[in-house]
Amino acid sequence: MMDKRDDQAAKLAASMPDEQGALLELAAEVVDALHSAVLEEDEERAVGAMARYEAVIWKMNGGTFFGCSADSDSPGNVVESHCQADAGMVPKWGQKGAFVVVVDGMRVLVEFGSLGSQGTALFSFHAVDLDAWFISETGYRSHFDGLRFGSTVEEAAKDILADYLKDKRPEIETSYRDRLARSPLPAAMASLEPPARRSPATLDIPPGYALVDVVLPAQKAFVARKWAKEAQARIEAEKPAKELPEVEQEATTPEPTAAKAANLNAREVTRRFEPGQRCEIISVHHPVFEKDIGKFVIITKLSPNSSQVWAHDDEPIKYRINRNGRRVVQYNPKSVHSIYSFDQLRPVIDTGETNNE
Repeated sequence: MMDKRDDQAAKLAASMPDEQGALLELAAEVVDALHSAVLEEDEERAVGAMARYEAVIWKMNGGTFFGCSADSDSPGNVVESHCQADAGMVPKWGQKGAFVVVVDGMRVLVEFGSLGSQGTALFSFHAVDLDAWFISETGYRSHFDGLRFGSTVEEAAKDILADYLKDKRPEIETSYRDRLARSPLPAAMASLEPPARRSPATLDIPPGYALVDVVLPAQKAFVARKWAKEAQARIEAEKPAKELPEVEQEATTPEPTAAKAANLNAREVTRRFEPGQRCEIISVHHPVFEKDIGKFVIITKLSPNSSQVWAHDDEPIKYRINRNGRRVVQYNPKSVHSIYSFDQLRPVIDTGETNNE
């Protein structure tokens, strides 16, 4: 028996094409219609556009919403990817995208998710300059909102950020700043001018070098910057020569420095995650979830900026026999995703490990 949402989707889908390519183009047209309706403050037309967008997904998913966003190949995510904005461009309402805004001197990377079934919109805010204040001590903040009629997505993001700035303007904590500095630079920040300031709070100054913070005349400052670049190049060139012998000596003459290098390498390995990878849960954020330690999950999506992954339980699909004697899906683990930090997971290499019980 269909619920109200399915019934509405079925009625709208009846007049839609059957071919996937045509459905994807229709979804893009619906996004344009939704964006126009929001800017023109036409709530009724916006609601209708969202319903048609959902109907496209419903039809591509075989006449159901169940599992429509289970993985990257599911219709919900396929439609979202087809309609998403170009990198660095401000998305329309209904589009997924990432762009940079400036609010009161604070540069922020905004990741905007396409709308949910009730018109909910997810804004994810990331600090661009790690040495500046931000709206949270972690350098990241998520915000659920709705359609803001009469405003673009960029204007809505700026208004939300301005409200947060009225509350507090903390600096990013050292541990979070160091972790973000090690993370890959998001594509939307790559061409910023001036470049994003992503230096860590904790600096490792090698012996023989000194960190100097001075104010100089322009001509002397030019020379100082030249020296700094040359020193950085020498430091980078010396790193392999210093680290390689320590790793090679580990098997015969273990030393504290070699052990430290090995531990660092091990931690780097645990951070090499990718969609489809099987991992073991090795820690949890609260004691109430301790029973999950040792379970296995499958990664479906990565967020390098926040060092998090989306994953579902590594379990088989469970079936049941309904009253008509038909075998139907009772539980599909791919339909339920949880968010884990990189530090909570260990990639599974040993193929002898078993699934969750």
